[in-house]
Amino acid sequence: MFIAIIPCAGMGKRMGKEIPKQFISLKGIPLFIYTLKVFEDHPLCKGIHLVVPRDFKNFVKEAITKFAIKRVLNIHEGGSTRQESVYNGLRDIIDKEEVILVHDGVRPLVDPKIVTEVYKATLKWGAAIPVIPVRDALIEGYEGYLLRPINREGLYLVQTPQGIRFSILKDCLEKALREGLFFSDESSLLFHYGYKVRLVEGSLKNFKITYPDDLVLAEKLISI
Repeated sequence: MFIAIIPCAGMGKRMGKEIPKQFISLKGIPLFIYTLKVFEDHPLCKGIHLVVPRDFKNFVKEAITKFAIKRVLNIHEGGSTRQESVYNGLRDIIDKEEVILVHDGVRPLVDPKIVTEVYKATLKWGAAIPVIPVRDALIEGYEGYLLRPINREGLYLVQTPQGIRFSILKDCLEKALREGLFFSDESSLLFHYGYKVRLVEGSLKNFKITYPDDLVLAEKLISI
């Protein structure tokens, strides 16, 4: 069994909307509810710690009640970075043997099978993430011009959920906070402190909703 931490505290400025993207309605349902539903229905999920902006706590509570999400154990206030938000979601958890899956609130199309595979790999290796191989040509640019091509062999796009044993994640987060270091995701954090992270197969559908076009695609693919 695992506990999910769902960071939903970003402001999503690149979306260009008046409210954070995770709270935008798709087919009459807030986006983050689709994400919660994946974990709500997963047979291995013991509970969910949700991290949200302070000003949206009441909105979130009302939506959770309205859409009958039962497995949310706590709603935490977000930090100034994703890393701080994840730590806020972690602090109520006390079982050192617990497996934690951290999943972006704006990846509503994650397949439950990927969740299961990440959990199994975390049990075996201590940490695991879903990835997909880079498919397109890669370049490095400078001042609006191609600087050089980059060999894409062995390169991957990182997704979530990212699975880590509780004791490892807590130790690394606390070290990083003490040292004033900030990382974009849990795999980068663990790598910095010398942990190996197992790669499992992700999915193109498990994309992060960031720009308006992503919302259009998600609305065509999403269901509940």
